Amino acid sequence: MKMRKVTSLLCAFALTAAALCGCASGAIDNAQNQSGAAAKPEESAAQEAVAEAAAEEEAADAGLEGEPIRLGTIYAMSGGNAAIGANILRGIDFAVAEINSKGGVLGRPLEVVRGDHAGDPATGKSEAERLITQEHVDIMMGCHMSTVTEVVAQVCQQYGVPMITAISTLDRLTDADHEDMDYFFRLCPLNSVYVEDMLKYLKDSAEQTGEEIKTIAIFTDRAAIGQELIRCVNLFKDEYGLDLVAEVDYTSNATDLSAQVLALKDADPDAILCDSYIGDATLFVQTLKAQNYSPKMIVAKANGFTDPSFITNLGEIANGVASVVEFNPDLTNGVEINDEFKTEFGVDMNGHSAESYTVVWIFKTAIEAAGSVEGEAVKQALTDLDIQGEFPGGRKIVLPYDRIKFENYDLAGEPHYRDNTYASVAIAQIQDGA
Repeated sequence: MKMRKVTSLLCAFALTAAALCGCASGAIDNAQNQSGAAAKPEESAAQEAVAEAAAEEEAADAGLEGEPIRLGTIYAMSGGNAAIGANILRGIDFAVAEINSKGGVLGRPLEVVRGDHAGDPATGKSEAERLITQEHVDIMMGCHMSTVTEVVAQVCQQYGVPMITAISTLDRLTDADHEDMDYFFRLCPLNSVYVEDMLKYLKDSAEQTGEEIKTIAIFTDRAAIGQELIRCVNLFKDEYGLDLVAEVDYTSNATDLSAQVLALKDADPDAILCDSYIGDATLFVQTLKAQNYSPKMIVAKANGFTDPSFITNLGEIANGVASVVEFNPDLTNGVEINDEFKTEFGVDMNGHSAESYTVVWIFKTAIEAAGSVEGEAVKQALTDLDIQGEFPGGRKIVLPYDRIKFENYDLAGEPHYRDNTYASVAIAQIQDGA
């Protein structure tokens, strides 16, 4: 197996590298509570319209001719995860504008056609069918939420439309039951990789601080992401000498997490492992503050804890929260691109926007290798693709690894298909409200 993993790289969400500042004395400090609102759906729609107009203008300015190559995207543009969807679309729009300004794909402009799954698999399926049969997209990206990605991938397989998920981590998406889903590819690491690196981080933290970490608790959604976290923690915990003392869950889009926080407080673990979407992640930290509970360590599996609005909403009370990250401004890869992105959008890239940016460049590379947008040809080009260091005629890989290749392999004794076997992650910690 060639799955590459970073061993608990420590850095800060701020622009300077840092070690385990404050972890042993409590993950949530006593700073004043700061609140804010997540991005509103109407704001996201306005941003989308501006981005589409800008992309069209840049394509025209570059003198691109011919029928546009149509990239379908299906993310949450409304509902509780609209802020996450808006952030993902920033990465896509940034890459499309960049590619069109450099001559497009096969000399043709790349055009984004958006779908909104609103957090619902059935809606995602109907949006996929609409984009393919009515909008005639050539390629597809989606869908952040793994349960939506799963059904959209089935639609793409049915119609022979190549699809790459930048972000969906559910292990089963590429397992033996999906061996024949050969139009579907995954860029990001699997949940198993994320969770094992979270446990490595605990081990490294104990070694560096001298503070013993023996007991852990899980705080997570009752949905698929939560069940995956529980499964993966149980898969690896004995190897790392950890005792799971509590599994605390809740229903998505919670309005009150007081009972869950009390349960965690009673269990009093050395570390809490979390996986939540943005609204629940924000409410969780606010509830910790309200109940005056400062866990020794909080380590999140990315998701809502790395969305830009998480820190915006919480400010300094988020200090000490550590999370798996797929991108961080402190990492070597992507510094220049991130500076340009921040100038354009006013926020740093995060893992979601960096991975979605990368997938657009992957599609460009595959289509040009195929010489057409015919589904079978693009699928074969993705199967053969091997990007090392930088994209042909493009930028360096912005993620914390230097190679992208979709392969079949075994993970923990289970076969998986068409995953990027070089994908890896780092661990970062929020400090000084940034």
